[in-house]
Amino acid sequence: MLIGILKILPLIPCTFYQCATSESHTPLTEEINQMKSLEEQAEYFLEQGLNYEKGDGVTIDYVKARALYEKAASLGSIQALHNLGSLHNWGMGVEQDRATALSLWEKAALAGNMYSSFNMANAYLTGNGRTKSEGKALDYYLASYEQGYKPAICHYGKIMSARKPANVIRIVELMEDMALSGDGLCTQAISWLLYENFEQHNDPERLMYWSKFGVDTENPEATFVHALIYDFGEKGIEADAEKAKQYYLKAAALGRDNAFANLGFMYEVGKFGNNDPITAKYYYEKAIDADEVWGYNNLATFYREGIGKEIDYHKALELYRQAAGKGNSYAYRNLALMYSLGNGVDVDAYEAETLYKKSISLGYNQSKLDLAKLYLDKDLPLYNRSLALDYLYESVKDGVNLALETLAEQFKEEERKWFVASEGAAQLAFELAEVYSEADNEIEACNWYLVAFERRHDESYLNLLDCVRDNNLANSPFKTNLEVAEKWAEYQGWDADSLIGELYYYGISVAKNKLKAASFFERAHQLSNDSIAQFKLGVMYIDGDGVAKDEALGRQYLEFSSQQNVSAAFRELANVYREGKGVPIDLSKAYQYAKKAAEFVDDAGSAYLYAEMLLNGEGGQKDILLAVDWFDRAIQLGHYKAQCTLGNVLDSYHQNQEYKIRAAQLLEHC
Repeated sequence: MLIGILKILPLIPCTFYQCATSESHTPLTEEINQMKSLEEQAEYFLEQGLNYEKGDGVTIDYVKARALYEKAASLGSIQALHNLGSLHNWGMGVEQDRATALSLWEKAALAGNMYSSFNMANAYLTGNGRTKSEGKALDYYLASYEQGYKPAICHYGKIMSARKPANVIRIVELMEDMALSGDGLCTQAISWLLYENFEQHNDPERLMYWSKFGVDTENPEATFVHALIYDFGEKGIEADAEKAKQYYLKAAALGRDNAFANLGFMYEVGKFGNNDPITAKYYYEKAIDADEVWGYNNLATFYREGIGKEIDYHKALELYRQAAGKGNSYAYRNLALMYSLGNGVDVDAYEAETLYKKSISLGYNQSKLDLAKLYLDKDLPLYNRSLALDYLYESVKDGVNLALETLAEQFKEEERKWFVASEGAAQLAFELAEVYSEADNEIEACNWYLVAFERRHDESYLNLLDCVRDNNLANSPFKTNLEVAEKWAEYQGWDADSLIGELYYYGISVAKNKLKAASFFERAHQLSNDSIAQFKLGVMYIDGDGVAKDEALGRQYLEFSSQQNVSAAFRELANVYREGKGVPIDLSKAYQYAKKAAEFVDDAGSAYLYAEMLLNGEGGQKDILLAVDWFDRAIQLGHYKAQCTLGNVLDSYHQNQEYKIRAAQLLEHC
C-alpha cells in the first residue's frame, strides 16, 4: 500500500522539467520577491498556472500554464506535478505523451497527491500505459482514498466485489458514507460484496437494507441483487417469485439487460408454478433484443433440447455462436458438446477440444470435466488417458460437481501402486476414499485409505486403523490395527509404544483401557525416554486417571517431560504448585512454570494460565496490560474461555474508549 503524504517535494532541478526561461512568462513581481518561503512561491506559481489553464481572468494559454507549473514543481509543489502530468496526458501546451504523464503522476502519487494516485490506479486497472495489474490498482485506489479522494474507495470496492475478500464488513463500512451521499458505484459494490460473501457476515438485514437502498435510488446493479435474493431464496430471505420478477423487470428497465434472461429462466424451471417455456422464450428474446449474451445462450439451449418445441440444432448452433462471439464461456462449452455428440454437425473431436479449451480459458471449470471425458472416449481419435487424468485432477481441485466420482472410476486395483509412486497428492487419494465410503463401498474405500496412508496423509491413519480392525482391507499388509499404529509411528518418527498407548487411552479403534495405556506409556518412557508418554503418565498419576493416584510420581513424570521442553508439562507443573497437588502451594514457582509454558507459541492453555496469574498478581507483580496481551494470544490460539475473560477484564479496567468498545464486542457472544 502506498503510504506517506508530504506537502512539499524536495527541490526539483528545473532542467529536468525543461523549465521555461524567465522571458517566457511575466517577471516576478515585488510581491513574489518578498515571499519568504519556497512553499509560498510554489503556491503562487501553481495558482497562476491554474489561471492560464482554466482561463480564469486571463486568456487560456497552456504553454504559459506548463511553464508556471514547471516552476512550481521545481519549488516543491506536488499539485503542480499532478497538473503537469495532466497537460502531458492530454497534449495541452505540449506534445501528448502518456509515458511522461504517468511518470509525473507516479511521483506525485508517492508524495501524497490523491488525484495522481487515482490516475495511477486507473492506468493499472485498464493497462493504459502500465502493465495491467488489479493488485496495484487496488493499492493506488486505497492510497487515493486515504489521501483524501473519497470516491476512490468505490472503485476499490467494485474490484473487491468480484473477489472473496476476508474483510468484507470493513470494506463495506469504508464505502457506506459515499453510498449514502449518492455514489452509485459504492452502492453497487456494497450490494455485491454483501451478497457474494454472505457466509462471512450472515446479516440478512444489512444485505436487504443496501440492496433495497439501491432499488430506491434506481441503481441497476443493486436492484439486480435484490431480485437475486428473492429469486433463489437464500441469504436468510425466503424465496418470492413475484417479488423477484418485480425487481428483475425494474433492473432491466434501468439497463441491467440480463435480468430478462434470469426472469426467463424462472419461467423455464417453473418458479411461478408449472414450467412455462412460452413465457421463458419471450423473455429470452427480450434479452436478445437488448443484445444480452445470456439471452442467446439460454434460447439456444431451448432449441438444442427441444424445450417447448421441436429440436432445432441449426438455430441452437447459430445462437450459441453469437453468445460465444460475445465471450460467453458457457456458450463455448455448449458448442463443444454439440460437436462432441454430433448435434446438427458431424462429430468433430478436435473442434470440441478447441471449444472446451476456450471455455476453460474464460473461467468455466465445468469444461475441464467435459474435456477429460472427451479424452477418455476410446471411440474418438483424441483418446488420451494421461491428459484426461490431468484435467480430472484440476476439476477435483476446482470443486467441479461429480469430478471426484468420475476420477474414482478411472482407477483399478492394479493402478494403486502406480498412484502411490506418482506425483498424485495424498489429499486426492484420501478424497477418493471418502467418495467410496459415502457410497458404502468400504472395501474400495479402505484400498484408497491405504494409498493415502502410504503417502503420509494425516487423517487416513485413523481410517486405516478401522479398516484393518474390521477386515475391510483386501491383501492387507497389516495383521492387526496396532501394526498400523507402529508403521505410522515409523513414518512420523514417533515412539510406537507411546502412539499405541494413545489408542488405548482414548479407545481409538480398540477397547478403551487406560491401565493398558499406562503400561505402553511406561514402556515408551523406559525404552526411549518419550516426552509425550512421560507427560501422559504425569497427568494420569496426578489425577488418578486409570491408575492409582500418586501425585509425587506424577510430578516426577512431568518434570521428566518438561526437561524435554514439552509446553504442556510446564503448564501442568504450574498447576501442581498453584493448587498444591502433593506439594505446598508455591505461587512463585507456579508463576515461573506458567511463564515458561506461555513462551511456547502453540499452547493456548498456557497462554491463558499465564494471563490469569498476571491479572491476579499470583507469584509475581500484577500487570493488567501484559495480561491483556496474553489473553489476546490465547484467543488467537483458540482458547474457549479467553474471549469472555478478556471482555470482562477490559470492561472493568478499560483505560480508553477503544478498550470499552472492544470489551462490548468480546462480550457480545458470551
